[in-house]
Amino acid sequence: MDIYIIETNDSEYIDNKLLFRYRKRDISNEKKLKIHCLAYLMLDRILKNIYKIENRNIVFENGKPFLENKNKHFSISHSGEYIAICISDNICGIDIEQNKKRNFIAIGKRMKFQATTLDDFYLDWTKYESEYKLGKSSNSIKQFKYNNYTITASSAYKDEDFEIFIQNTNEFPNLNT
Repeated sequence: MDIYIIETNDSEYIDNKLLFRYRKRDISNEKKLKIHCLAYLMLDRILKNIYKIENRNIVFENGKPFLENKNKHFSISHSGEYIAICISDNICGIDIEQNKKRNFIAIGKRMKFQATTLDDFYLDWTKYESEYKLGKSSNSIKQFKYNNYTITASSAYKDEDFEIFIQNTNEFPNLNT
């Protein structure tokens, strides 16, 4: 599984006509809509330029997005200044959460987490969310911290390998092509 971490800071400089072609849902908050569109724009560029996939049409089944031809699986999450995308040959899920102070004890208790620290809470929370997107308990999992964020990727495949790519202008596709 390849995991891509992408900054959202530049989304305001992308032409809205280009961005909004990648709208998959109605979102009333304009900033959240732009990040949603940017995530699908980046997914499209990664699938096209890195994986060389021609048919990048996305369909929804039970609210979950899939490539129409299902030759790759993906999951998207965003929080704060980042988007996380995972792409795999297997069903996958990802979650990214900005680590903020919150009443993690009460939330963790309600969610039946075992967390005793805020860091542990975010590990539990992102695992829960990534498995929710996966649609079942994971057989392979990768958890890591990046800046002030916790990221968890889950796979249905027991022997999944994980590779992480942090946004770098040399590695990521050009948004404007």
